[in-house]
Amino acid sequence: MLKNQKPIHLKNLSNYKMQFLKINAVLLIVLLNCTVSFCQVNSDTVKTVAVIDSTQASRPNEFVYTKPKPFAFVTKLPKTLAWSAKESFSKKSIPAWGIITSSTLILIACDQDITDGVKRFSRYIGLDNENKYKTVVGFNVGSTHFDAYQLPQNLNSVFYSLGEGSTSLLLCGGMSLYGIASHDNRARSTSSQILQAQLALGITCQILKRVAGRESPAASTAPGGVWRPFTKPSEYQKAVSHHDAFPSGHLATMMATVTVLAGNYPEKRWIIPVGYSVIGVTGLAMINNGVHWAGDYPLALGIGYICGKMAVKMNKLVNTKARRK
Repeated sequence: MLKNQKPIHLKNLSNYKMQFLKINAVLLIVLLNCTVSFCQVNSDTVKTVAVIDSTQASRPNEFVYTKPKPFAFVTKLPKTLAWSAKESFSKKSIPAWGIITSSTLILIACDQDITDGVKRFSRYIGLDNENKYKTVVGFNVGSTHFDAYQLPQNLNSVFYSLGEGSTSLLLCGGMSLYGIASHDNRARSTSSQILQAQLALGITCQILKRVAGRESPAASTAPGGVWRPFTKPSEYQKAVSHHDAFPSGHLATMMATVTVLAGNYPEKRWIIPVGYSVIGVTGLAMINNGVHWAGDYPLALGIGYICGKMAVKMNKLVNTKARRK
């Protein structure tokens, strides 16, 4: 029986912490290497052109990228939201809504059992379910302290941190710097698109969180969590974890980032399987630490996907003129 199982004791706590520090260092190196890998094109299927004039692209399967305008990810935000809404409620999206709705209802009905099962399994393998971080970079503004970057101190926190906005921002910064240094407009445009999608999904998720008002597992007062729709802003801010579970902003963020990367680098076929695998692991980690229910995920994935798709569609120009020749 799992309930009678003895807890796993670590013999050397300092070595254990060092292992997680190494994990974080490796993840950072891998992320930065992936940034360079995204930007280096070795395939003839895609060609980056620095100007908008499609006549300078010689093949119909070439993409034309322009230099992103400063703060384009902000100025294009209203259009991103409008296009995302139009696409979401079009006839061709009906099958997707059927999948999202049915899977959400099924998962909500099983949420408490799923959460209990994930936590039991995590205890069995010795995976700590607490969020543990160490502030590496912080600063004070008056009497208020801000943590600019916190280093995860256990494996579950490492997985959880992958879904935070800071990971996507780090990727954006790397791609932008690479694009500037190498005059690669595709890298710079992709960086801008990721930010564009993040802003759109962030607004969407925050509105829906306040509409749904679902308790997170850690703050739940009933099996599956209580729903408090249309909570007053003041009450929401006093007890955020009692209202912000549905939908998951973390998974929406990750899905949007993977969608934008895959849309701009189709020759990198490993992006989707690797990205979706990381999303899955992060989803389990958030159930384990009591931040989300499984039922919070289907809609979040849909939001991230559509915002990412619209950001790509808005910025990637296909050489249609060559196709007509």
